Parts: sequence; C-alpha cells; structure tokens
Amino acid sequence: KHGAFDVFLSHNSQDKATVLRLGKMLRSRGLDPWIDVEQIPPGRWFQDVIQSAVRSVKAAAIIIGKSGVGRWQAVELRMFVSRCVENGIPTIPVLLPGVHHVPDELLFLKELNFVRFLKDVNDEGEITRLVWGITGEKPPSK
Repeated sequence: KHGAFDVFLSHNSQDKATVLRLGKMLRSRGLDPWIDVEQIPPGRWFQDVIQSAVRSVKAAAIIIGKSGVGRWQAVELRMFVSRCVENGIPTIPVLLPGVHHVPDELLFLKELNFVRFLKDVNDEGEITRLVWGITGEKPPSK
C-alpha cells in the first residue's frame, strides 16, 4: 500500500497479538494503522520499510506492554520523539493491560498524555481517546 497511514503502531514483538487486535479496532473506526507484519513483504530489509513508514505516518502510538519496550521499538521511539518535536506529529504512549504508568526510563514519553487500557484493548472509551489523539478531532461529549 502506498500513501500515508494514520498511525504507526510501535510495539514489542511479544505484544503482537494484542497489537493486531488494536489495529482491527482502529480499522473499525475508519483509521488505517501501520503494523509491521502487515506491511513488510518477505525478502525486504525491515529497517528500510520502517524508515519509510516513519517519515510518512500522521501519528505514532508507542505501545507498552508488560514486557516493556523492545530493542527495535526503542529505535522507533527515538525517531518518533524527534518527529514529535520537529514536525509536531502526535506521539501517543499506549499502556496495555497490566501497565499502570509510563516507565521511568522513558522520560520524554512521561511528558505526554497517555492512553491506558485497564482490562482489554476493546475498551471503547480508551479506543475513542486513542482515535482523538491520532486524528486531533475530539469526539462529541455524551
């Protein structure tokens, strides 16, 4: 697929199944998430494909599960923090169930408002907040 995606879902590979479910939830809301296993064809250098995606996505979700930040995710995080500062791209910390706060070592992320799923990524309220962070369009009050 060519063109800008709405959001890059940066995650630890140990959280892949949950991230795929989250991607499905975002698609049901009309958004187009970038997820590595769906966008990197066999035989391609994943670093090249990811670098291209980082330059073109409209927002980034830094997903933090119980396993913490993965090695490659840490590299993506650095790129997105730079893009956040230089280009104003929304960079949203997303805490999966079991994670109660942004880890202390992620000082830059601690300064950003986060989305936190308490029990499951199917939580409509938190999905709505995540969509708001991605699109910048505040949902109507109920």
